[in-house]
Amino acid sequence: MQERIQRELPLLRQRWPALEYQEVGHWMRVPSYGLPPNWNRAKCDVVFQVRAGYPGTPPYGIYVPAGILYNGAQPVNYVEPAPVQPPFGGVWGVFSWLPVEGKWYPTADPRGGSNLLNWVIGFAQRFREGK
Repeated sequence: MQERIQRELPLLRQRWPALEYQEVGHWMRVPSYGLPPNWNRAKCDVVFQVRAGYPGTPPYGIYVPAGILYNGAQPVNYVEPAPVQPPFGGVWGVFSWLPVEGKWYPTADPRGGSNLLNWVIGFAQRFREGK
């Protein structure tokens, strides 16, 4: 798993050069992820954890700093505070979220098929859904 993550980090850092990776627990933080209108923030940090069994097991959940609102209300499928807190300081909430329609098809080459880059790009879909 660690070798695969190391092969994917350059892909992520091409788009988000300031991405942080904590090897213990396999946590990643993308600073200043852009949010669409109607959220109470224009940008926020997003965090996710690469789960055991990766790449066969997809990541799960999108962590954001506590206090996020959509149209003035707490979003659905969101828990604050998250039962497990990322190692980046502060209080975090978590969106229950999986890859689009549960589709996760990794290939031997991390540049093809499902990968962490596509996973993080996919967060935009969840934020566009709002609510």
